[in-house]
Amino acid sequence: MTRVLALIPGDVGRQLLFFPTLETLQQHYPHVEIDVIVEPRSQQAYRLCRNVSNVLTFQFENRNGAADWGNLIGKMRDRRYDAGITVSRDWTAGLLCWLVGIPQRVGYENSSLPAWVRFGRQRFPTVGGAIADLAGVFLSAEVSPNARPYDAQRYHDLLLGLGIDTPCPDIAINIPPEDVQWAKTEQERLGILGKPYVVLQGGTGSENSDDEPSQFYPIKSWESVVEGYLERQPDTPLVVVQSAENKDWVASLVKVCPQLQIATPQHVGQLAALIDAGHLMICADRAPLHLGVALKTRLVALFGALEPSRHLPTADYFAGLKSLTSKVADIPPIQVLEKVWDVS
Repeated sequence: MTRVLALIPGDVGRQLLFFPTLETLQQHYPHVEIDVIVEPRSQQAYRLCRNVSNVLTFQFENRNGAADWGNLIGKMRDRRYDAGITVSRDWTAGLLCWLVGIPQRVGYENSSLPAWVRFGRQRFPTVGGAIADLAGVFLSAEVSPNARPYDAQRYHDLLLGLGIDTPCPDIAINIPPEDVQWAKTEQERLGILGKPYVVLQGGTGSENSDDEPSQFYPIKSWESVVEGYLERQPDTPLVVVQSAENKDWVASLVKVCPQLQIATPQHVGQLAALIDAGHLMICADRAPLHLGVALKTRLVALFGALEPSRHLPTADYFAGLKSLTSKVADIPPIQVLEKVWDVS
């Protein structure tokens, strides 16, 4: 195995959840070159990954014309991949790999695959007794998508289609030294260097989760959380993360919570370094959640309709709060604070 391609449509969070799969693939084949095809909004995630040789971009969600598809197919064919892996359940991802002649094509079992290609199947057992099928044409191996509750483990199961059956490692990231230095400089600017600060992240814009629609936790509820935290820990700095897309939200929050300090990382590497130096993070279900998991930062994450187990591994220092109404706004601040004290 010399070259492998992974097609990973989706947000930055999905890329981070796929990192354990890339790590295991690199460990199993130390000399393999791994390329990924991702959407432009997610390219920045690979600033934190040592296991990828080339990052190609394609706007999967656009109405692409024949020239766009032809250009992508040309890039794929030029690299002569030995295997292709896709997290997409759209059968066209498998078709792409088939069209460029990739011999091993692994994806999820998909009942939407046209009936005329679902033939010649064999079966093999997977973890937990789930059954995956060896596909006839577009995919050479299909894996059951429902054997695991945590998405990182679910993606890692795709390696079964390449004959790799090992435990899923934790998400791991590599923060560039210049991003670590930026975070140190930012802490010095805020006067919090060496202090156990708390990161607050509301989530919006390019780092939104594709699995959980953007839902801001109300300013009034954040105010209650901030005041409740400072009643018990009055000397702890609270830092809210600002991006180009959430400036209005941050301004509204700081107006009612003037105790907050603002940090403005320019990309995911700086954000990771900021989170890594913090003591605790309270966040929405967005890319920073997965960064916190990778860094083993204590965190409390707010979920609407999504089950927390999809995006949080089991650990005493991670806590997920799911709204009973599927609306993040309906999570009582007292419940957030109770989770904060549990993980702190």
